[in-house]
Amino acid sequence: MALSDTKLRSIVNKPYSGPAEITDGDGLSVRVTPSGTIAFQFRYRWAGKPVRLTVGRYPSTTLRDARVIVGEMRALYTKGVNPKNYFAKADGKLTLKECLDQWWSAYVVGLKPNTQTLYRSVVYNTMYTEFEGIPVANIPVSLWVQFFDKQEKLNKKKARVLLLQLRSVINWCISRQLIPSCELTTLSVKNIGKKPDTGSRVLTYTELAKIWLALENNKIVSSNKILHQLLLLWGARLSELRLANADEFNMTDLIWTTPAAHSKMGNVIRRPIFMHVKPYIEQLLASKNPVLFPGQELDKPIDRSSSNLYMKKLRGGIDIPEWRTHDFRRSLVTNLSGEGIMPHVTEKMLGHELGGVMAVYNKHDWLREQKDAYELYADKIFWHVKRIG
Repeated sequence: MALSDTKLRSIVNKPYSGPAEITDGDGLSVRVTPSGTIAFQFRYRWAGKPVRLTVGRYPSTTLRDARVIVGEMRALYTKGVNPKNYFAKADGKLTLKECLDQWWSAYVVGLKPNTQTLYRSVVYNTMYTEFEGIPVANIPVSLWVQFFDKQEKLNKKKARVLLLQLRSVINWCISRQLIPSCELTTLSVKNIGKKPDTGSRVLTYTELAKIWLALENNKIVSSNKILHQLLLLWGARLSELRLANADEFNMTDLIWTTPAAHSKMGNVIRRPIFMHVKPYIEQLLASKNPVLFPGQELDKPIDRSSSNLYMKKLRGGIDIPEWRTHDFRRSLVTNLSGEGIMPHVTEKMLGHELGGVMAVYNKHDWLREQKDAYELYADKIFWHVKRIG
């Protein structure tokens, strides 16, 4: 039933026990509290998720005004623009909080979940309550310097990453004319914080064997055990294997195909299912579960934090210098380079795209050469497993 001013006047600021929501049409509705507070809302879907956007409160916003606002919002929606942009300030005086909201709803929601998590943990959560009430364009460079001085004292590496990501937010807002300028862009990245360390740890065959034995002897029953054994042998990224589904594994042609959605670089990756990993894949597929490495819920893959916690506990019981799961990748390439395996093969094993002209014209995956290299690598590891086991 369509709303009317008569009905709204009979409800506003009076005890109310009727339905919490009353619809009008075209996505407009009102939410009514037991005390009679009335809020106009526009309901729509964005990035596959339902959204309720408050557009005003009655009676300061009239029913007619609400219908006009929602009509204009629907016009934005049909053009592919998030209706939240309707409230962007025309004078370009958005606060940092408002800039972050615009950037998040129009840009970040379309990125991969892991990227969204990174942005939220580093820039969104840190900056959301900073410089409240001050238009971004009016924040002087001296205040930005003071802020980053404090961040450097907490964590120099994070301070630099924060600046890089925050510059991305500001440049995005400037490019869309939401703000005219921001003095943050005058700060030099080289002068803020510290560059994150580049990993250099290369595990020897003996160290890899010790890790394998620790995994093999671990009594905890979980997806983590096989997950990390396969990571050690394949040198894949954690997300590529952790998110893997059963249909990615062609057991007839013995090829594992990682879809672009699970790839960090957004490319399809093909790797051979070689003899050392084949029994483990067969064991996983025998469970008939589409999710190969389930967590506490069988229909959802094990989460990154659980995976990292598992390996953190495992590392404590292995007598080798500090290492991380990601070091498996560097160790595979470095050790195989020492065995004479060509760079274009190891790059494919890592899931990298080849550079230059080869990236455009050469789509070969060198699966046979990959298989030979993987089997050589695994043979070396298991020789050391037998020697120290």
